[in-house]
Amino acid sequence: MKQALFLIIAFCLFILIGCSEEPSEKVLLYQDNNEIIGPEKDELIGNNSATIYHSIDRSNAEAEEIAISPIELLGEKVVPAEGRYMIAAGEFHNVPQSGRVLVYDEDDQLLIDELLDYGYGIGSVTVDLNGSHTVHVDGIDYAIITPVATEFSNELTAGIWEVGKDIEAGDYSVIPSTDFAFGYLHILEEGEPPRVFEFLDSSAESRIEVQLKDGQRLKVSNLNLLQFDPLS
Repeated sequence: MKQALFLIIAFCLFILIGCSEEPSEKVLLYQDNNEIIGPEKDELIGNNSATIYHSIDRSNAEAEEIAISPIELLGEKVVPAEGRYMIAAGEFHNVPQSGRVLVYDEDDQLLIDELLDYGYGIGSVTVDLNGSHTVHVDGIDYAIITPVATEFSNELTAGIWEVGKDIEAGDYSVIPSTDFAFGYLHILEEGEPPRVFEFLDSSAESRIEVQLKDGQRLKVSNLNLLQFDPLS
């Protein structure tokens, strides 16, 4: 009887010790601020083109609008002049389209890979192109590459943005501005480990806090719009 009682007590202690184990760093960071680390982060980051850190002439002096239609079976690709552009899928025969837009550097390293879908994905991608980047679209019958001006904003759409040019440095609370939102914010700083934050929806639980520094790049992926509210 004593032996049975001892085994029961030992079992209970084992359960209590197991339950009191401290959460891992991965769990704590995600619970605190929706930040992803470890292999999951590495998979999301991938092998980004180093040109993400390169600054270009944003005067758009040589940039011009490019319409791609029709798309060839194996995909259409073009090399726009240096400038800042918005890439979007236009309507084809009054029907909204969906498909992928990919941007590669001259070494075939991927800079952008996004799904354009006005129903379930994003409407456009904004990105710096240095004159050697290749734009490839797949599954889209009509796409438009449009030069866009640079201006400060606290609302960033899908694409790549530079702190100090597109948004001011500072401390922010960040939340998607649409109800159906599932995507990521990458904060990239040359010489520093990248950071990745996940958004599951536009609820209060998805709100994160970040500190942005001049020169950092922000990559908004699979999200139509992120709202950056300054923290006082």
